[in-house]
Amino acid sequence: MAKPPAPFLRWLVIAALLFLVIGLPLIFRDQFMAASDAILAAAEQRPLAAALFIVAALTLDLFLPVPNGVTNTLAGAAFGFPVGTLVIWLGLMGASLAGYAFGRWAARPLAKRWLGADDVDRAHALAERVGPIALIVSRPVPVLAEVMAIAAGVSAMAFARFALVMALANLGVAMLFAAIGAAAVEQASAELLMLGAVGLPLAFWLGWQGIERWRAR
Repeated sequence: MAKPPAPFLRWLVIAALLFLVIGLPLIFRDQFMAASDAILAAAEQRPLAAALFIVAALTLDLFLPVPNGVTNTLAGAAFGFPVGTLVIWLGLMGASLAGYAFGRWAARPLAKRWLGADDVDRAHALAERVGPIALIVSRPVPVLAEVMAIAAGVSAMAFARFALVMALANLGVAMLFAAIGAAAVEQASAELLMLGAVGLPLAFWLGWQGIERWRAR
């Protein structure tokens, strides 16, 4: 059997991840709202445990298809704007630093072992083009945010520069989602929760695709 072309596999993986991150909350909207109520109640009873869980979930998003939009919005809903911003920021920084470390010390050796030489060369070319603007713009985009953090590690971007850029970019993302989550609770609005959980990630993804198409002209 002929080996499927690499671009097809790449887009298949991206589609599957987007379905897990964006599609599932839409399909199981009622279950999502019920789970949201349970999480908010748990956060009131054990706020520290809930905060640690959210930070861990956001950090593990590097390796698992954690729906960031859902997690971020619920953090804002559970803790309000100031504390929610801090909790989300810590989780996003954990994922960013883990991605950089993975790219710096593991990704390229693994790529050489499991991928072909052409794929490795393309990945390295992407990594070498990663700069502060690309990191900032890609930060709220599902899937791409993790890829860019890994690419920065692969290209051996100066760690201090990477950490500073990520700290600022993640702060902006954290403030946005925390504000939406807090407003959703204040206004008892399921629509605002869904906006943060699904609407914003989808909008950022479509925006990035638009930028890529414009650059390709």
